This record gives sequence, C-alpha cells and structure tokens, in this order.
Amino acid sequence: MKYVGALFLMLVTFFSFGQRKPSYLQLGVSANSYNGELGSYSDWSAGFQGSIIFNKKKKLNGAFNFGLGSITGEDGNFGFRENTNDPAPNNFVKTHFLFLNYDLRFNLVKKQNWGLYLSQGIGFIRFTPEDEFGEGLETQDQTREPGETYRNLAVMLPTSLGAMYFLPNDFGVSLQLGLFNTGTDYIDNISELGESGNDNILSMRLALLVPLKD
Repeated sequence: MKYVGALFLMLVTFFSFGQRKPSYLQLGVSANSYNGELGSYSDWSAGFQGSIIFNKKKKLNGAFNFGLGSITGEDGNFGFRENTNDPAPNNFVKTHFLFLNYDLRFNLVKKQNWGLYLSQGIGFIRFTPEDEFGEGLETQDQTREPGETYRNLAVMLPTSLGAMYFLPNDFGVSLQLGLFNTGTDYIDNISELGESGNDNILSMRLALLVPLKD
C-alpha cells in the first residue's frame, strides 16, 4: 500500500499545475445554424474554427479567430408565386462562409485550471448562397427585386460566451456558444422581398487548446 501512496505522490508532483501559458492555439469543430427568412435556428451544419488566444492578463485578453462552415435553410411556401412575371425569392439556401475576426475576452472567472469568459469581436464574413442545385444565387437576379444587388462580404460583430479547462500538461479543452451578428441581410440571398432584417448565425464550438511557446 505504501508503494501505491508513493507513486500517487510522485504523479501529483510531476503533473502539478503550473503557471498557465500566455498564448494558445485553439482548434475545433462547430455546429452552425442561422436565423433569417428561411429558418430560425432550425437546421444545423458542421464547420471548423480556430483561434490564437492571448491568455496573459487576469481580466482582459485578445484573440484572433478564423473559420469556415455552412448553413442551410428551407421554407417551401416562402415567396411562392405562380404564373407571374414578378420576382420569386428562393425558398431553399445553402450558404458556405469564411470568417476572420479579432475579439476581446473578458474573464468572468479565471482560475488556475479553468475559466469562464465573455467576448465581443469585430471582423469580416464572406458568404456564397446557393440553391438546391448548387448554383450561386447571387447571380440569379430573378430571385430579388429588379436592380437589387449585394456584395458577399460583410462586417460582423460576434458575441460569445465560453469556458476553458486546462489539464496538468497545459493542454486544454474549450466550449463556446457564439452569435455572429452579421451586418448583412443576404446570408440567404433574400432582403427586400423579406421582412426579417439582418441574418445571424449561431455557432457552438468544441475545441482543443494547444499551448504555444512563451
């Protein structure tokens, strides 16, 4: 029994928590859903997200974030028009997106081996809405009002709530819930023919934290 106790003490000493690293690489997968004319967080699609996190300060730190993914939405009755020459908005969309942003993270709780944070960022999102046949909707003028055009690059203001847990070897895991407050109503290609206002993307992320060198 004494050998078991000695071994336990050795392991505790070897794996004791030290000072957290000042920066981390965060890599993970996400589940994404959108709110707009063709859905309200009803369909989910996968994505990939990464971050470089600066973790030196007690309360306020920064992070660079990047990622890609897709969202889908469908409403078979939306904007349906038959035997007319009026614009007919799409009732299905699959949108691929890329984003890059910087955010400030306020640590609500920051302990030696775990933390809880709230973040607010600013960045850009690029998106490509497609119909059910995989054809780009941006060039399908008949799905919008005459003369209605848009760019597929927009500003976004992501807001997130997240938690991090660190293992004794400085690696860790994180869970984050975020809302991409996009500055566009065209994630689903529909704006003037709809009523919802700017589209938003909800993202849930599970990620691995990898310590970077000091």
